[in-house]
Amino acid sequence: QHQLRAIICNKCDKEKLMFRPCLYMLPHIYREDDVEEITRKMILILHKRALRHSVPSGICHYCTTRHFSVTERHLLKLIASGYHLSETAALLSLSEEQTKSLRRSIMRKLHVKTEQQFLKYIRVNLHFLLSK
Repeated sequence: QHQLRAIICNKCDKEKLMFRPCLYMLPHIYREDDVEEITRKMILILHKRALRHSVPSGICHYCTTRHFSVTERHLLKLIASGYHLSETAALLSLSEEQTKSLRRSIMRKLHVKTEQQFLKYIRVNLHFLLSK
């Protein structure tokens, strides 16, 4: 027998799971959903149609992003979305130097040394950010 898993949370809490792919990629039922919506989601889950892309084994290694500050998470999401460093600085109301420092901090936490490795890491391991 297979276990089926779903996350039950408030709609506003889903964003907090973004950096926990092993949880973010599971089907979600929101506390705010009405009975018909919950029933529809449960039927989809039971028929395995609600399951998203399979979570790669070892993905929890990448959940280390939970150790990032809120600002680092915002920066990472903006970079993953294709914004240039100067644009992210403006969007975060930071100087370019502060933004570069934040990027270096993220890179240290991810154990990557070059910007190319950093961008590759995002493409390979944090692809779920790109569609948001």
